[in-house]
Amino acid sequence: MVELTRRGFVVSAVSGAGAAMIGADARAQQHGESPDRLDEIVRILGRTDGGVAIRWTRGVLSGIVGQTTTRLLGVSQQIFSRHRRNEDGSWEACYLELVYFTDLATGAVSETWRNPYTGRDVAVPTQALGPTRFKIAPTLRVINQPYALPGIENTHWFEQTAASGDDVGYDERIESFVPPMTDGGAPMVFHEVFSFQASRADLRDRTRPYVPATVHKVNVISWRNWMDMTGAEGVTMSHGAGRMARRYDDVPADLSEKNRAHFPDVIDNLDDYLAL
Repeated sequence: MVELTRRGFVVSAVSGAGAAMIGADARAQQHGESPDRLDEIVRILGRTDGGVAIRWTRGVLSGIVGQTTTRLLGVSQQIFSRHRRNEDGSWEACYLELVYFTDLATGAVSETWRNPYTGRDVAVPTQALGPTRFKIAPTLRVINQPYALPGIENTHWFEQTAASGDDVGYDERIESFVPPMTDGGAPMVFHEVFSFQASRADLRDRTRPYVPATVHKVNVISWRNWMDMTGAEGVTMSHGAGRMARRYDDVPADLSEKNRAHFPDVIDNLDDYLAL
């Protein structure tokens, strides 16, 4: 089963407004507001030359009920992105995300899954989320297009983190609330952090449009609708690790095979999907 939808409807990479954004602004401003800082971020998690960057991670989706954490599925994620500099020092960005939930033992894409909390079998989606366009301001916070669904609350920002040795670290953080989309449905509450590290020595060469970088991800999300968790009180947690790729050929072979099997049109038309 394929789920193709705007990322803005589920775990949107967008900014919020009002009091929630004040806290995000304060956190971003602690780590600088200059366009140079933003340029550094783009060279770590994207490209400044207009090319496509690919953020890939592999990890585990777990359920947390009471005091117990249970490994449920593997999860593989790719975020394809393109960035373009604006005259005011901000950057336009476009994200397109592919997500696969996989068998923990084999790594194969799961089509059905036995819910260990309910004993029920459910269909497992493969997901294409986006493309979503937004702007990253010099304050390091995200400014998104208007919401398509009333009641969404989001904050999305970047901040510098402590890194060891010669490394430079940045976090990309998203906090979201999406109201129920059906009568009697549950809202989605979403917290996600991507942590990037790159070499300061690589970043000193300002002629380089991108630098090698690692990425780690963790998120905590209320039950996804497809999991059919009626009767189970808890949340999910995903954690994963990977790298930044700037050529599609550098995506790991197992992910490339999944893409070709499930989303060949996306891969063949990345330039169109990520048009800015």
